[in-house]
Amino acid sequence: MKKITFLVLAAILILFGCVPSLHELYTEETLIFDPNLAGKWQASENETWEFVPDAQKKSYGLLINEEKDKKSELTAHLVNIKGQRFLDLYPEEPQTGVWQNMCLVPAHLFLHVQRTEPNLVVVMMDPDGIKDLLEEKPEMIKHERTKDRLVLTDTTEHLQDFVIAGLTIEKFYGDPGVLERIKPAEPNQP
Repeated sequence: MKKITFLVLAAILILFGCVPSLHELYTEETLIFDPNLAGKWQASENETWEFVPDAQKKSYGLLINEEKDKKSELTAHLVNIKGQRFLDLYPEEPQTGVWQNMCLVPAHLFLHVQRTEPNLVVVMMDPDGIKDLLEEKPEMIKHERTKDRLVLTDTTEHLQDFVIAGLTIEKFYGDPGVLERIKPAEPNQP
């Protein structure tokens, strides 16, 4: 049941209500590498996440195989901020038409990583909770509102403070999503 909940939540947040940021969450000092993240994870019956490590760059290629042969290719960075770990996801080059690409602005998505063993447990920011919070306290973080979306525009340092503060704020994050490991990293991988 949790896997289905995660799939529905992920689809809604990523497609319709995520909280994107123009700036990354990591700095060289907060960037970490965890080989336990590498490998293939089952998010739902029809969705897998595969992290391909690059230890030198302290990053991961992330391929999300979604329903009906849809795929998302992202670069993932694991970040440690005051003992809490987060994933910063950034899209690879869009695969759509040239004119459509000119209108798109790539953005970062942040997930709180609760653990990587034995399952990967992540929590996404709740767009409605963030929207309500920033309506009450707009000075908390720099942001812009578009027609249908809130976009974080503040510096990396302020974004780090914001996601850490959110750990103690009700409705800042949604429910945890559990991904079960189905394939560890290849032996020649770190």
